[in-house]
Amino acid sequence: MISRRDADETKDWIEEKEIALNSTDFGHDLATVQRLQRKHEGLERDLAAIGEKVKDLDDTAQRLMQTHPDQEQSIYEHQREINDLWSGLAHKAEARKAKLLDSHDLQRFLSDFRLLFIVLIMVSSFKMNCTFSCHFR
Repeated sequence: MISRRDADETKDWIEEKEIALNSTDFGHDLATVQRLQRKHEGLERDLAAIGEKVKDLDDTAQRLMQTHPDQEQSIYEHQREINDLWSGLAHKAEARKAKLLDSHDLQRFLSDFRLLFIVLIMVSSFKMNCTFSCHFR
């Protein structure tokens, strides 16, 4: 049976993960974005475990409301509070993942652009050297 302490612990875990998801750092270069994406994947694994805990709490709350009808309102309010926190956390995680994907696309584009720009400068420089050498032969 899951106790009030388990419910409070789950709320604390949710609030702890929410702090991590509030970060506005989406990376300033491709390597940083990739590091943040890996970190987010680890956070998603933690969220999956918390999600299972929330399901267990829901099952326990349903049983407790049936066996303790005098406490039904209080149990329901606690259950709803945890589910609201969990739902908000899941939405924040999805939003952060989407922003990290957008940031990855931007940094990939900028990286490719810089590389192409360098290649164009090198080709242009080579062509200019070739033209200059050919005129003075």
